[in-house]
Amino acid sequence: MIDLTGRVAVVTGAAGGIGTGICSVLVGQGAAVVVADADDSAAASAAGDLASTGAEVAHIVADVTDRRSVEIMVAYALKRFGQIDVLVNNAGVVGASGWWERQVPSVHDWDAALSVNLRGTVTVSDVVVPHMIDRRSGKIVNIASVAARRGGKDMPQYYASKAAVLSLTQSLSTRLAPYAINVNAICPGLLWTPMWEAIAKARIRGDYEPEWEGLSGREAFDKAVKSWIPLGREQTPEDVGKLAAFLVSDDAANITGQAVNLDGGRYMN
Repeated sequence: MIDLTGRVAVVTGAAGGIGTGICSVLVGQGAAVVVADADDSAAASAAGDLASTGAEVAHIVADVTDRRSVEIMVAYALKRFGQIDVLVNNAGVVGASGWWERQVPSVHDWDAALSVNLRGTVTVSDVVVPHMIDRRSGKIVNIASVAARRGGKDMPQYYASKAAVLSLTQSLSTRLAPYAINVNAICPGLLWTPMWEAIAKARIRGDYEPEWEGLSGREAFDKAVKSWIPLGREQTPEDVGKLAAFLVSDDAANITGQAVNLDGGRYMN
């Protein structure tokens, strides 16, 4: 049983999908959590659901592409809880609005993916890290993707941005190790989320998966799980949360600079 009692975690992109899974597991292990998301109403709803279980939770609207917004988020977390022990950089996008309708990504898709997935992770870390350095303690988990492990003929902007997150994780871990700050990444595999539903539609429309023609998004997802995952089962937001909880626990004190695949055995490295 991982005990995170007394720890304070800030989770970005926390109002849905993987983010809510991470938050639910962290509070279940005793942590206080700041639910941060660009969608204020969704963040409030997610925080309310968690608080109804008796967890210590707060929420705030935060745009990871806007440094001032991030500074306000961090100041709020410190004012509310007095410290930040854990940062989970989870906010992510595939591209700009409507990206799933374009077979060739636009410059706006590239800007969105790099701004949120890479620069957002850099910005939030830059603002939180000085506090962790002062305390000579901290845990950072960056949510990447198995898409970072290899390129693909679709969504190159997403693949590239997530690969950059892995490189950033290694660089940050090296720089922050002298301050007893651990930095690791998680590479989730196939999870049924709104993002993956859009991915399924894009791949069907782009004729990348001809055998998916005529299938619904969920049917295509299930087919992918059966075909691509050796264990034959999908991953869940709670799976990601459990791995994140381990990586920010004392049990993982000697793990840093690593990117852990959570994909049912699809990629082995």
